[in-house]
Amino acid sequence: MNPRQITAFRATMRSGSITGAAKLLFVSQPSVSRLIADLEIEVGFPLFTRTGHGLAATLEARRFFQ
Repeated sequence: MNPRQITAFRATMRSGSITGAAKLLFVSQPSVSRLIADLEIEVGFPLFTRTGHGLAATLEARRFFQ
């Protein structure tokens, strides 16, 4: 787990989307997606459920965010 992954996670939680997080962080959307995917692998559980309209934070993600 590295600081960039945590920063991307926090930005995604705050904005509610990968695209919104990318805009907040001034990076590309694929970069944020990769950071989140890598973080999910490291923590061992999904942080977001992908829906047709974006993302929904899992219960574990909400706990992790706190």
